[in-house]
Formats: sequence, C-alpha cells, structure tokens
Amino acid sequence: MDKKSQVLAYENAVNSRYLKSAESKVEYRVAGGSKSRREVAPLSGRVSVEGEIKGTIEDYYIGPRHMETDGLFVISWAAPAAAMFFERNKRWNNQKIRARRRFSKRVERLTDYADDWVVRPDGDPFKVAQSRPKQAPPSAPPGGSSWLSKARTGKTSNPKPAPAPVIPDLPARAPSVGSDLFSDLSTAADLAPSTTEDLLRATLAAPRTGGLEAVLSTLQPEQYSLVTAEPIGSLIVQGHAGTGKTIIATHRAAWLVDAARGTALQEVLLVGPTEAWEEHISLAVADLHTGDGRVTISSIQRVLMNILELDRAEPATAQAVDSVALPKGAALTIADLVAEYKSTSRRGRSIRAAYDTVLALETNRAPARSREFYAWREALPRTFETARSRPALWPFLAYIKVLVDPPRKNSHIIVDEAQDLSPLEWQVLIHLNAGAWTLVGDMNQRHSPRTFKKWKDLYKDLPSSRWVEHVINSGFRTTKSISDFAASLLPITQRRRGASPLGEGKPPAVISVAERRRTMESLTVEECLRLAITYDEGTVAVITPHLDDVASAARLSGWKPDGRHAFVNAEGRRFHLLAPEEARGLEFDAVVVMEPAAFRASSGTNGRLYTSLTRANLELVVVHDKPLPAALARAAKKLPVIR
Repeated sequence: MDKKSQVLAYENAVNSRYLKSAESKVEYRVAGGSKSRREVAPLSGRVSVEGEIKGTIEDYYIGPRHMETDGLFVISWAAPAAAMFFERNKRWNNQKIRARRRFSKRVERLTDYADDWVVRPDGDPFKVAQSRPKQAPPSAPPGGSSWLSKARTGKTSNPKPAPAPVIPDLPARAPSVGSDLFSDLSTAADLAPSTTEDLLRATLAAPRTGGLEAVLSTLQPEQYSLVTAEPIGSLIVQGHAGTGKTIIATHRAAWLVDAARGTALQEVLLVGPTEAWEEHISLAVADLHTGDGRVTISSIQRVLMNILELDRAEPATAQAVDSVALPKGAALTIADLVAEYKSTSRRGRSIRAAYDTVLALETNRAPARSREFYAWREALPRTFETARSRPALWPFLAYIKVLVDPPRKNSHIIVDEAQDLSPLEWQVLIHLNAGAWTLVGDMNQRHSPRTFKKWKDLYKDLPSSRWVEHVINSGFRTTKSISDFAASLLPITQRRRGASPLGEGKPPAVISVAERRRTMESLTVEECLRLAITYDEGTVAVITPHLDDVASAARLSGWKPDGRHAFVNAEGRRFHLLAPEEARGLEFDAVVVMEPAAFRASSGTNGRLYTSLTRANLELVVVHDKPLPAALARAAKKLPVIR
C-alpha cells in the first residue's frame, strides 16, 4: 500500500467514526407535509493552522455538523470558523492557515483527497495520526485556541474550549485486508496524487445519481460567500446555466436554519418550479440540515395547492402562468375589492364569497386602471368551482385566499428559478414571508413573456429594506462546448462564460431526420438507448414538448413506464421524459432535445429551449425535423459533425 492509499484508509477510518457518532438523524419537510430522515453526510475536508503558541500546529475536520467526541473535533460547515476551509484567505482570526485537504466521496465513503498548501510546503500538511499527550503543557490553553470557541456555536462568546483532537495511531505497517481500520477500502491499486482542480473535475464529471447531493468539499469561494451572506437584506443571484445556482439555493436554505452559524432562522421556505425539482434537491438539503430550524421544500404549484386546500394526493402540474396577461395594477385592485368584502361581510369570510365579490363589485379607485381590470375580469369563470378546476387560475385564487385569511409566515423565502414566477405568484409569496428574500435565477431562461424581464422590475414591489444583486459567470456543471452551443440563442452581450472545470467536452450532435427513413421519435428513442449504455451509472433525459409521441415510440421499442417521468427497458436501462417546464433546475449526464422549433412556438421566447439544452452536463444530442432556430442553425454548422 502506497502512502496515499494509507492516508486515505486512515481518513476513511476517521470518517466512519464520525458517521457512527452522528447517530441522530436529520429531518426535513417537503411539500404536502411528508417527511423523510437521512444519516448525516460524510466529512468534507480538513484544515491545518498554526497554533497560538509559536511552533504548534492545530488541525481540524470540516463536516456537515459540529462534533466533539472521543478526541474527534469537527467544525460545522455553517460555523464562522469554517471560512478558513471554504475561502482562499491565508489567515482566519489572526491564525495562519497552513493547508487545506478536500475529500471526494461516494455515498458515505471517501474516495479521494487533495491537499492545497497555503504557505510554503513544510513536511506533511497533516499528520496521519496524533498520539494523546500524557499531560498538556502548563502554558498551553487547556483546549487549544480560544478563537475556536466560535466554531462550536457561531457566537462570539468564549465558552470552555474542547480538548485537542486526538485520533488513534495508525499502525506502523499496513494491516491485512480484513483489518477493521481498512475494511471499507480496496487496496488493489495505488492512488495517483490529486490536485484540488483534479478533485473538482472528477466530482463534477462523476455520474449523476438522479438527485442533487451536498457538495461541501467542492463548494467554491464565490458560491460559499453567497450561501453564507447574512440575511439582513435581500439577495439576488443571477447566473447562466451551469453556474451552480441551485447549489447556492439549497445550501443557503440549510445554512440559514443552522444554529452553528450564530442565530438560526426558524422557518425557511425553499420554492422551486416543479415536483421533479422538489425530489431532485431534497437529498442535498437533508445532507446538510441539522434540524435546528425547519426548511420547507415546495414547488410553487404545491404552495398554491396547499393554500387552496386542494387534494395533496393530486400531482401538481408543471408551472402555470395566468391564462390572460395580468393588467397593470390588477393586484392592487383585487386587494381593494377583497378589503371591501372583508369590511362589509357580517357572516364568516370565505374564498368563495370573496371570489364572487371580485367578480361583481365595482370600485371607484384608479378608474383608468380599473377599466382594463374589468375587461380582464370578464374572461374569468362565473363560479369559484369552475375557476378552482383550472391550474392557470390558481395564483389568482391563492392571492384572494391569503388576503381573506392571512397565513403563517416564514422567516426567509428562497426562490430557485425565480425568473419564471408570475406577478400574482409573487403577491402570494409576499404574504408568506416575514423576512428577507434570496432570489436565484437567470433572466435568459424565462419561459414566458408574461413574467418580469428585469430583476429590478421584479423586486421593486417586494418588501425589503435592501437588495443586493450578484452575477456569477463561472461555469461548473456543464462542458464548454454545450454551454457555447446553447448560448448562441442569447444576445451577444449575454454570452460571456467563465471556464468550466469540465473543459471543452464532447461537441453536441445535431441529427436531422430529413434524409433518413425514420421518424423523429424513433431516432430519439434510439439515441436514448445509446446514451443509457454509455452513461450506465448516470442519468439520461429526453426534453421535448411532444411527450406523448416519444412515449408511444418508446413503448413500441420495448420500453415501459417507470413512474411519472421515466421509462425502463428489459436490461434495466432508464431515461427520463420531461416537458421543458419540468426540466427546470434539473441536470443529467446526457440529454436529447427533440424538435427545437416547437419550444419557441409554445412560449414565444427562447428561454425554454435554452434551459433544455443546458440540462446536459456531459453530452447533448439534438434531433429535429423542422428547421432549427436561425441562431442555433448557425451554431450547428460550426460543429465538427452534424449527423
């Protein structure tokens, strides 16, 4: 066993002790009130600092939760002291940082590590083992540095420090394969040295398992600063596809309710676009959530359904917007009408009666605006029951409900894919929030011309004392070739990208059916099989407005439905089948986008197509019958091969 394999085996032994000690489960809530429990995630890394006493060295582990047990000291990722691991600073609280070690993992096992020296290399960055001293030197603080008291609770007080971390000695020679210390590590081959860049690239290129996981070991400094921004004001994160916006949203939700950071919020609502998004991100929140406060995860449609007390067993639809463009000032007019209803109603207040009032009552306020509102109102159903059966009207009805019966409020609301919420959906969320906001999204990915076009137009009506906008351009989760191809749909000024750790990657493949004696749907299913074989341990998806046509072709080819959004064949190969609305916020190893011309026809913008093209991390295939959008056709001509 070489030195690196030996060190990795030792770190796995420490990680096993950490996981075993974290016996309490974390609990999180998803829409509809359902709950799930999960073990704490593995250790993220290790940091070495120069001690307060000259010549001494202290090193500490970083993990999802703080732990002090049997000599093992782990700093919570949410504690202020964790900044010495996530940021590029050379000092933290006047202590010099020597080195950082980052781990990669698979499920609960550490698979690799990389060391990053902050100062000039001097010996080993970390000791493989540390023997327990018989007696601490009289001049040394009884528990090491007093500044680490902040690492325990996130507060600035100085409670009694914990004893210095002590870990059992590693045997002088490699033990047998059956040894408990090395029982979870294969020693068949030596491990090559890794850099932090190698580790990041390998982590991002690893097969997708179908759910987003916590990425503490590869969380970038820019992402970390946004995740841990104090919620004294409201934050907007604008970023291109693949810049890690959903990572920021999920990690921030867990950080806000974590007592290790100082003062934990009690109720955080994390809102996204679809039920598929809920399932995708729940694992990441569970990995990090220590149970101090509550994170409620919900799609915007499920939020509306809960407010309207619709059947929770009924599946939420894909994102719906108002069926008729909302007139300017309509929200204020609706609020005026409901307020008048509440002031005059002598019997109990109900949403049905309020709806009837909005349909019938006249108002003298803002007559010019009201004339436009009355014209819009005439197109509404005459009964509440009919309106309630139409998902496109749920934002309108939910807005009436929160006006009639104010709901319980959250301490903070985070919205992922925030660019796609309609004006009335924002009005509903206003009534659910008592604190600041975190909005994450990309205006280039707008799916409807009826949503806000600029962030300032969106948040000018949201209550908050201060707004900060931050733009991220660094790509993390998509290859450069895929990003550049999709960016051809954007204005030239919006195409700027940072370098991706995944590199150039495989060029997208564009397949035209014009010269083939095959249907577009059969070619799409054929590509799915090829990609499912290529990415055997990863994920594959088809994204298209023509779901029924692809589903029929898949059945004819021997594929069977597997849940609401997937198909599986006799060999166990699997692919997801999604509408453009359902694919938002998700990512896959490989994606087939079928008939790009249909995306714009159904939305009037390039947002749905751009979003769908960028759901692929490693390989993208475009299958089409009708001519490609002009910008995409020009980009396709520059590809090495057009199939």
